[in-house]
Amino acid sequence: LPDPSVFDHRWLEVQVATLTCPQRWVQYLRLLQESIWPGGLLPECPRPARTQAQKAAAEKQALQSLMGVLPDIVVGILGVNKCRLSWSLVLESLQQPLINRHLIYCLWDIILEFLDLSASAEESAVTSSAADTPGSPKKMGISP
Repeated sequence: LPDPSVFDHRWLEVQVATLTCPQRWVQYLRLLQESIWPGGLLPECPRPARTQAQKAAAEKQALQSLMGVLPDIVVGILGVNKCRLSWSLVLESLQQPLINRHLIYCLWDIILEFLDLSASAEESAVTSSAADTPGSPKKMGISP
């Protein structure tokens, strides 16, 4: 039988890859844009403050969604209560402004690094194709 930790590690890799693929980033950015500028326009007045009941309902819905992310084997091993408690701690942590700020900075670092790497890959492809042309400085042994 394969080691369960290998399965968990691979499952986590696949989930992270899925959540951070370019299509998902486009979706995240569109959702962010739509939440800030609904219909492409800045709202004339701020949204009314949410009631405690609305906040509790949103938290309950988020907790249910997060519980659905975990595979049944993980829930079976840890138990429903520990999984729910863990996700509740995550949600509670995300209510802290300092943690949110740090998370946003880290996400932007990742996005900027990703965008820079893809731009570098495109530049290197252009450079390498230019280096293959006859008479180019690379072919002639001249460094640019």
